[in-house]
Amino acid sequence: MPKLFLFVVAILFSLSSFSQERKMQLWNYNKVSISITGRTFFEVAEKIHYTPRTNTIDLKFGDIWLSHECNNWFGYAGGFRLSYSRKIYGWQEERRPMVLAEVSPNIKNFNFNFSGRFEYRWFEEEQNHFRFRQKLDVDFPPVTKWNLNLFAAEESFLKFNSEKIHLARVYAGINTLNKAHFKMKIYYSLEKSKSLHLWNTADIIGMNMNINL
Repeated sequence: MPKLFLFVVAILFSLSSFSQERKMQLWNYNKVSISITGRTFFEVAEKIHYTPRTNTIDLKFGDIWLSHECNNWFGYAGGFRLSYSRKIYGWQEERRPMVLAEVSPNIKNFNFNFSGRFEYRWFEEEQNHFRFRQKLDVDFPPVTKWNLNLFAAEESFLKFNSEKIHLARVYAGINTLNKAHFKMKIYYSLEKSKSLHLWNTADIIGMNMNINL
């Protein structure tokens, strides 16, 4: 295994030890994309958030998507999410229809992906609301013969109510595998979330796996 990969993984895991008082989570995201036509895909995904300090799964969700690539740099999708988050009173269920559009230009071997997603969050115990999420991903050119490349990203979430921006994250990581039918990335994320007008900070170590059929 390339030394660069081991070095980056060690850095990502050491970042979570900078502050013992901050919340630290492990995230795992898995997605399977099935080609319907040359540019239309049916996608199924799942994700969990695990907190080692309490040895609990604090969030889990499943997605279904139907996406279409208009060309090499623009696409759109519609999807639905069923999510469960842990609260004091138990699991809170959320149902979330979503629509998404993304622009993905390639500039001097840098791959950019800017996406905007509108969603309606439908809860059992809390007030329903619309939300907009924007995200910018940047994949850097490969740096080794193993085709490993670094990436960075940022995203923020805007509620269409009095809370406005309530969640933001920055990411840094490495695409460890980038094959035609399988992709895997490992990353560190710093998260800021607002609760009762106070901003909380969390450290996140995550792994994403995508399978294309």
